[in-house]
Amino acid sequence: MRAVSLLVLLCCSLLEGQSVSLSHYEGRENEIQAEDPKTEPPATTSTQQSCKPDIHSVLREMSAMLAELKVEQRHTTTAVNSMESRLRASESQMEELRKKNEEQSQIIQAQAVNQNAMEERFGNELEELKRKSDDELKDLKTSFKVTENQVESLKQENQERKVAFSASLTGGEADHTGPYDTLFPLVYKHIFTNIGNAYNPATGIFTAPVRGVYQFKFNINGGGGRVVAVELHKNGHHIAGTYANQPQGNVTSSNGVSLLLEVGDVVCIKLHPNSWVHDSSFHHSTFSGQMLFSV
Repeated sequence: MRAVSLLVLLCCSLLEGQSVSLSHYEGRENEIQAEDPKTEPPATTSTQQSCKPDIHSVLREMSAMLAELKVEQRHTTTAVNSMESRLRASESQMEELRKKNEEQSQIIQAQAVNQNAMEERFGNELEELKRKSDDELKDLKTSFKVTENQVESLKQENQERKVAFSASLTGGEADHTGPYDTLFPLVYKHIFTNIGNAYNPATGIFTAPVRGVYQFKFNINGGGGRVVAVELHKNGHHIAGTYANQPQGNVTSSNGVSLLLEVGDVVCIKLHPNSWVHDSSFHHSTFSGQMLFSV
């Protein structure tokens, strides 16, 4: 608004210069009117009367306004310089950030390359470990199978080593066997124990399942006035025997041996010719054997 007022005053000042020429024209017109009384003098407007400002005041106002504009220009220049400095600082920071970003990108790329290389190396090592583990697992399975077979063999061998039997002639009824003119195989039918099933109660024959040392015992019982005698045979050959004979009463006799037997060797008890043997619920006449150890 102040600038508009100053412009108005400046226009008025300019119009003032035009009023001088107009006054000359009016003086001439007055002379003409004096000569012609019919002619009326022109009326002056209120605008022309009021538009006579002081040019010095206008110039002072304009000088003050110009000074203010200079001050504002200096402030504006200072602000612009400050903004330019800040802009240059921002550009420097942006350049530093760009450089750091590039460096960081290069570092990330290098790390990515290293990571890929490490992943590839670890993958190869892992594959190698898997292959070795598979091979070791196969070897372990093979070893386990061999060990399992060995254990099974040892179990079977241990089971075969557990050989023991004991039997009597009768199951409890009182009875006697003999006499016969020749050797007669005795069959001990009543089984007390038969671990390993090496003794056959149908034939009275013991068959060695493994090579080893076996111990055998046999007991006999009979009445007075008769010969009571039995023999232990190995593979058909006489090994040991027992004999008893007295005029009255019951007689008993026993014997035992330890033999080295091969696999398949057979051992049995045979009644001596012209003798007899008795058994009852007391199980006086028995045949027993067991393996002491394998060889």
